[in-house]
Amino acid sequence: MILQIVLELRLIKAIPLHIQFGLLIMSFHKKDQLQPLNIVAVSGGLNHPSKTEALVQAILDELGEATPINVHFIKFSEIGHLLGGAIYRNQLPQRVQDDLAAVEAADALIVGTPVYRASFTGLFKHFFDFVEQTALVDVPVLLAASGGSDRHALVLEHQLRPLFSFFQAQTLPIGVYATDRDFTPEYTIHSEFLRDRITLAVARALPILEWAPAKGQRADVIKEKSQHATQSLGINKQIEQEEVLPSAAVPSLDAAEARIHHKKPKTHVA
Repeated sequence: MILQIVLELRLIKAIPLHIQFGLLIMSFHKKDQLQPLNIVAVSGGLNHPSKTEALVQAILDELGEATPINVHFIKFSEIGHLLGGAIYRNQLPQRVQDDLAAVEAADALIVGTPVYRASFTGLFKHFFDFVEQTALVDVPVLLAASGGSDRHALVLEHQLRPLFSFFQAQTLPIGVYATDRDFTPEYTIHSEFLRDRITLAVARALPILEWAPAKGQRADVIKEKSQHATQSLGINKQIEQEEVLPSAAVPSLDAAEARIHHKKPKTHVA
């Protein structure tokens, strides 16, 4: 394929060589941009229809208009009843285990929850308690929530952002919060202000998502972690981990650190 492109360019005698190579580089860049992002969306809404599901779907639609995506949508209205009672991950039904593996392998997450008692839902937290705790390092996460009034808007900053900071995920700067008055009785969005907010959140997210150096590669890197978590992860089970975690995008922390700090050889005292 590469040879074919080069030969075709050389047939155009009038184009200088440096422009030919510029066009070649642009073609590779365009091909990379067309590679779909593996997006996993999570809605913590327990009812159907659900305002939270509608909000997350609207964000997915906006993102899909801007860049190619593959979507795995996890809806708690469908799996919520399957979560209760499990203490170990291997006690969960296969469907939920597959959803957890999808979260761990995603290029990016879009997560939304209704606000219950000033926080995310209990089952939403229970689900993420079973996510392998090193699998989401550096993964972009767009935060969303819906509540009865504007008084709950800070749930994005006080509840969701700290949760994903624990995973060392890259929570995106603009989140989306919606209230009951933003929706029609049929659970569709009618607020132009909310639609503008969704557009802004996606626009700010795109440079990070499209640049993602691990795009399309995380599934293979994370597979072993997911399998190990399925076998051994449990609630309140102590896990030993390194102080600083590598990620699928930056697998060697030594190489990254060497660019910042020139390491001095260690001296041994007799």
